[in-house]
Amino acid sequence: MRGARVMSGAARRERPERRGHRWRRAVLGTLALGAIASPAIASGCVAGFDPPSLVSGLRVFAVVPEVVGAAGDEASGSYATPGAQVTFKIHYQDGLGGPEDGSRPVNVYWFGGCENPIGDDYYGCYAQLEGLAAEVEAWLELGDPTVPPPTLNGVRPGFGDTYTITIGKDILADRKPPATGGPAYGSAYVFFVACTGELGLVEDQGTGRAGTFPVACFRDGRRLGPDSFVPGYTQVYVFEDSRTNANPEAQGLKLDGEPLPEDFADIPTVPRCRVSAEERREVGCSAEDPFVECDAHELEVIVDSKVAEGDPSAHQQALKEIVWVDYFADLGDLDGGIKLVSDATKGYLGDHAVKWIPPAEPGVATLTAVLHDARGGSSVVQRLVRVD
Repeated sequence: MRGARVMSGAARRERPERRGHRWRRAVLGTLALGAIASPAIASGCVAGFDPPSLVSGLRVFAVVPEVVGAAGDEASGSYATPGAQVTFKIHYQDGLGGPEDGSRPVNVYWFGGCENPIGDDYYGCYAQLEGLAAEVEAWLELGDPTVPPPTLNGVRPGFGDTYTITIGKDILADRKPPATGGPAYGSAYVFFVACTGELGLVEDQGTGRAGTFPVACFRDGRRLGPDSFVPGYTQVYVFEDSRTNANPEAQGLKLDGEPLPEDFADIPTVPRCRVSAEERREVGCSAEDPFVECDAHELEVIVDSKVAEGDPSAHQQALKEIVWVDYFADLGDLDGGIKLVSDATKGYLGDHAVKWIPPAEPGVATLTAVLHDARGGSSVVQRLVRVD
């Protein structure tokens, strides 16, 4: 399975009387990958940008798969076999607003059933969805929750933080080995949408190859931005040689060398940093370096030194899969968001810690580490730290 991919889209909301027509277009529409662009460092005495590691809105960290073989006795993290069940768990956090606002409800929607699309591209799924469009439109217009939704290749849509599909038993039928070598493979796509409002259909304004994601998130008639709406997809691979891939396990988090407790009553307290968020974003001139002015704390994921499995695609030498960690914080700042944990040739690397400085205001910070391997496996760990 490849890692979860986030998509973006832009368009206006449709009038209610055109909902059925727009839903057909949405089902048959195309999707676009959301590119994450890093802004250039500005010169002069101006404010910089929030770092990607800061969770300031709705953020999907990962979709973690767990595969159970068709016989029920085989387990794998991310590669499946024909007839296997795959359960996906989405990990997200809503960092928008303050404690006085309370947490916003997040609705998660899932759509599976697309296998081996044209070109093996996610937007190739819409050829398979074409026959489903009229059934979905009729089901929506019926408005009866007791009537089950239509399916795609026997797979129903899902709602909530987990979603389970069954891989088709014939997913490898007529699949040929790639010209570059290796076993034949098939793939299944699952699409997810996380929204802090209600889904609404929008016009396709895309001009690229994939187009624009045709569904957006609305609240009180107002379209919400990417801090409140995250669409994406994940991909499951099925190989002819039945290879497996375990999810790399993030066992916990350490702060200044000490494991952070899971129990809220035992979380540690650290002092605030006097440098405000606005001052931290200043660049050039006489801007202070907050990692010098503040007491920085070392943050490190706890992971076994044997976390990386062998790479079955390496034919000429024994290589390990690449494993890395992404760090996030909803309060304070990190001096880097990505660290390599295990290298293909060198293996496990001992130093994968980052520096975290607390915010200028008191609160409870959520620190997150997402462990990835290069074959689509992942795991997520979160811990809390009180800032006083």
